[in-house]
Amino acid sequence: MRYLFILSFFFVVHQTIAQSISIENKTFQTESGLKVEGQVGSILVPENRANPNSSAIPIQFVHLKSTNPQPSAPIFYLEGGPGSSCTWQADNDYYLEYWSKFLAIADVVLVDQRGTGKSSERLTYIWMDAIPEGIFQDYQVAQQHYSNMAKKALPSFQERGIDLRGYTTKENATDIDQLRQALGFEKINLFGFSYGSHLGQAYQRYFGESVDKTILIGVEGPDHTYKLPLAMDVQLQKISQMAQQDPAIAKEVPNVFELYKEVAAQLEKEPAEVTVRSPLTGEKETIKVGAFGLNIILRLDIGDASDLPVFPRLLYQIKQKDYSALAWFVNKRYRMVFGIQGMSATMDLASGSSPSRQLRIKEDKTKSQFGEVVNITLDVFDEMDGFWPDPDLGEEFRSPLITDIPTLFLSGTLDFNTPPHQAEEVRWGYSNSQHIIVQNAGHEQIISHPQTIPTILSFLKGKNIQETTFGHGPLQFIPLEGSDSEVWHPALGKR
Repeated sequence: MRYLFILSFFFVVHQTIAQSISIENKTFQTESGLKVEGQVGSILVPENRANPNSSAIPIQFVHLKSTNPQPSAPIFYLEGGPGSSCTWQADNDYYLEYWSKFLAIADVVLVDQRGTGKSSERLTYIWMDAIPEGIFQDYQVAQQHYSNMAKKALPSFQERGIDLRGYTTKENATDIDQLRQALGFEKINLFGFSYGSHLGQAYQRYFGESVDKTILIGVEGPDHTYKLPLAMDVQLQKISQMAQQDPAIAKEVPNVFELYKEVAAQLEKEPAEVTVRSPLTGEKETIKVGAFGLNIILRLDIGDASDLPVFPRLLYQIKQKDYSALAWFVNKRYRMVFGIQGMSATMDLASGSSPSRQLRIKEDKTKSQFGEVVNITLDVFDEMDGFWPDPDLGEEFRSPLITDIPTLFLSGTLDFNTPPHQAEEVRWGYSNSQHIIVQNAGHEQIISHPQTIPTILSFLKGKNIQETTFGHGPLQFIPLEGSDSEVWHPALGKR
């Protein structure tokens, strides 16, 4: 009788899962013209599993079918953010070309995490009032603005029936497992990038028995959501040392880090005036940018090796009171002051940080040039005295993960967001892992290196990659003045 009950329960659970999924077939095409068969679908999951009366929300996915008659366990791709979508990549022939390489050995499932993709509009609050003067000039002004947005966003989300307490990485991981079951897979391979690596580790923690192998790129560990301020100082000093190796830069700017400090002091006394275009109205307006604003744009791009080559020129121009490159960077980030993404804000708060990391961050702030900006949006929510829902996942979630799941870590030497030492810290608890450090790769340049895909495929096939090393060439810096036909950056204008 007991076994009959268990069997009946198992049938009911799987019947319920099957009823919650919708799928339609679709043919995609890569950049090279290759046809890829797949399915587009969604699965309904509870918005907050802790609430028995929770609403159901859809998780969108694309299931790309392998060309191998005997495929390995399917690869579930977990995008970064939190808040970024990835299902759109199936309809982009360039990105689909990337994924087609993996289809030779396994199916690929692109998953839009809860609150992303088609669901992102529901979780987005747009600020329609005027942007306060000094938003890129004064930390206090920016902090108050984000606080005001949050205080307007929360009731708006509540009116939409959104339960923000369901937006945690643990819920995200449970969604992935519910999808795995609905698609009928016993085991899956995980491929997590940036926040997706954070999510991948959570899946390993809670559903490790369903994981075959894992690839984690740009590793954010369970206790790495809040960044260390001094890591940004180290990054800028590394760039400064690299720039010293370029005679054309070193001749005029022998120390980029010292130039930064001069420029920050200059902007503090005399803010730059730059023209920006409103993302809502398209109208132009002039705003002031102080040292705080410069720190913000450096913070957001100091881990991207495609932007690092223009940093010496950016600082050099500002010193000459030429704000053209600065205006490009400010326009690139101006839209961030016009809204709040409820999913990403709550996800990060829920992951939180341990008391020991909080102490280290507090100490770092007293020594760093960038203490105010490294965790600025998280700091704002932390200081709202419980106003914003904070479904803290606790110290068990942030504790070291101990596992024997075969795991490949990949890091970049120029990645500020997820530096190599984070992967090594996480890897301490992994008894079956490998770590490849990609030379001169920033956060976005690890996954795009031409050797990354062959290395991952070898790992998935169970081949030995212990001796594998690869990297990008040294950074080629943009000249301080004039142009160079071999190096260019969009901040310089059209070629």
